[in-house]
Amino acid sequence: MLKREEKKELALSAIGNMLVWYNFALFMPFLPILSKHFFPIEDQMTRDFVTLIAMSMGLFMRPIGSFVFGPIGDKIGREKAISLAVLLMAVPTFLIGLIPSYEQIGILSPILLVLMRIFQGISMGGEYTAAMVHLVETAPSNKRGFFGCFSDAGSQIGVLLSGEVLLLLHSFFTESEIYQYAWRYPFFLAIILVPFAFRHQPKQQEKKKEKTPQENNIFSLLIQHKTEVLCTIAITAFSAIAFYTLLNFIPYHLVNVGILTLKDAAMCSVIANISIIVSIFVSGFLSDIFSRKIFIQMGVIFVTIVTYFVFLSDITSPTLWFICHGIYGIFLGMYYGGRAAFFAESFPKNIRCTGVSVSLSIAQAIFGGGISIVLNYCVSVSNFLVVMPITVIIIVALFAVTKIKDRTGQKLI
Repeated sequence: MLKREEKKELALSAIGNMLVWYNFALFMPFLPILSKHFFPIEDQMTRDFVTLIAMSMGLFMRPIGSFVFGPIGDKIGREKAISLAVLLMAVPTFLIGLIPSYEQIGILSPILLVLMRIFQGISMGGEYTAAMVHLVETAPSNKRGFFGCFSDAGSQIGVLLSGEVLLLLHSFFTESEIYQYAWRYPFFLAIILVPFAFRHQPKQQEKKKEKTPQENNIFSLLIQHKTEVLCTIAITAFSAIAFYTLLNFIPYHLVNVGILTLKDAAMCSVIANISIIVSIFVSGFLSDIFSRKIFIQMGVIFVTIVTYFVFLSDITSPTLWFICHGIYGIFLGMYYGGRAAFFAESFPKNIRCTGVSVSLSIAQAIFGGGISIVLNYCVSVSNFLVVMPITVIIIVALFAVTKIKDRTGQKLI
C-alpha cells in the first residue's frame, strides 16, 4: 500500500502535469478554428502547411526548454524547474484567448499566436520531463514503473480534457458560435494552472558540492552518455510520430476532407485518450512485475500494425474511425506504461533530468514537430508513401530498445 505522502505526491504531480498538457494540447482539437482565424489563406494546401508549422513550433522549441530547465532541475532542484516551467505555460495559453483575429489586426495576429506557441514549447521542454524524473526518483524501487506512468497518464488526461472541452462547447453553443468566439473560453482556463507554479518548493537546501569544470559542462556529460541519449531519442521518435499522427494529423485531415465533422474528430481524440490512459496504468503497474522492455516493444509492434491498417485501408465510416482510435490508443498506452521509468533509470542522478529532457525534446521537435507536415504532403501523393518513413523509425526504435539496459527493480544509478 502507498503511504499517505506518496499518494499525495502522485495526485498533485499528475494533476499539475495534466493541466500543463491541457494547455499545450488545446492547439490540436482547435486547429481547424485557429487556422480559419489566424491563417485565412485561400489555397487549402498552403493554409494546412502554415497552420501545421504554427502548431509544430511548440515542439520545435522543446529542446530549448530542455537546455534551460534540465540544468535547473539537476543543479537547483526538480521542484524549482517544474514551478518555473508551469508558470511559463499558463501565461501564454491565457493570452492566446485574447489575441484578435487576422481580420482585426492583420499579420500581427498570427505572429502573436506563433510567439505564444513558442513559449508553450519552451515550457513543455522543461516541465514534462522534470515531473517524470521527479516521480520516478520519489518511488520505491519496486514501484518506479507505476509511479512514473503517472507523468504520461497525466499528460494524456490533459490531452483528453482538451478534446472534451470542445465537445462540452457543443452543448452550449452552435458550431458557428464556436468558430466565431466561443473557442476562446477554454484558453482562459489556463489561469487554473497558476497555483501549481507555486506548489513545488524545495523542502530543504541541499549542500552544494564542488564540481570540476568537466562535471559542470552539460555537453560533456551528454557526450559521456551518448548511447543512452541516442537510444532515448530513437525510442521517443516512435512515440512522437505515433502520438501526433493519432491525435493531431488524422483528425485534422479527416475534417478537411469532409469525412468527419469537428465534433466527430473531437470524439475520436477522446476515445483514443481514454484507451491510452487505461492502458498506461495497467502497463505501468505490470512493468514493475515483468520488465519495461516487454511493454515498450509490444507497444511499438502493435501500433505499427494498426498504423498500416489505418493508412492502407479506405475507411469512411465515423464509427470505424472511433474503433480504430480506440485500438490504436490501447497499444500506444502499452508503450507509454513503463517508458518514464525506463528512461529515468538509464541516466545517473547528476544528469538524469537534463539527459531525459534533452533526449525527449529533440525527438519531439524533429519527429513530433515534423510528422504532421510530412504526412500532409504524403497523403496528397499516396497513402502508401506514408508508411515508408514510419517503417524506418520503427525499426530503429526497436533496435534502440535492445541497446539500453533494463533496470527494472534495481537501485537507481
